[in-house]
Amino acid sequence: MVLNTNHAIFLIEVLGVLAIPGPTNSLLFVSGVTRGLRLSLPLVLATVVAYSLSISLLLFALKPASQVHAAVGPLLRVLCSLYLVHLAVWLWRAGAQEVQDSHPITIRRVFLTTLMNPKTLIFALGIFPAAGAGANELLTSLTWFAAVCTAVACGWIAGGAFLHSTGAHKTHLNWLYRGEAFLLAGFAIVILVSAYYSS
Repeated sequence: MVLNTNHAIFLIEVLGVLAIPGPTNSLLFVSGVTRGLRLSLPLVLATVVAYSLSISLLLFALKPASQVHAAVGPLLRVLCSLYLVHLAVWLWRAGAQEVQDSHPITIRRVFLTTLMNPKTLIFALGIFPAAGAGANELLTSLTWFAAVCTAVACGWIAGGAFLHSTGAHKTHLNWLYRGEAFLLAGFAIVILVSAYYSS
């Protein structure tokens, strides 16, 4: 697979969006902190698969629908924000428990969070080629995306695993959960506001 200029630009854009903090990255980081690198690695596959499914669905179904029905885009943003609020409440409650009783970040939770991640809107509507670009172009884009997504997800887990290795998580786990809950609630508010102004 030859990397041309268009692919290079695509990779830079994908890396730029994936690398910034977000709902999925928050969970990957928390898992790295609480469970370490080895036990958190299966979450990488869940992240890549969920992103790919969500982007494909947006490209082939919801993007055309949003061009016909203007309410589809804002409604999707509202659903994303509601799920993030649910996730924030869950993390806050986990932070209120004893460390040994806190639930680990599961594959199912990461998968669902990534499916609802607002970054998929950016990828589908602004970075990926349109659905009519051709199967080869879309497959190439998804392949490059999967490679970058794998690297970024591993990076977030590794960052958390570094804190895990120092033992700092034993003292600060509750604060970490609650801090991530605040972050997710902030994302939810931003998405809800964007849904209001785009309607």
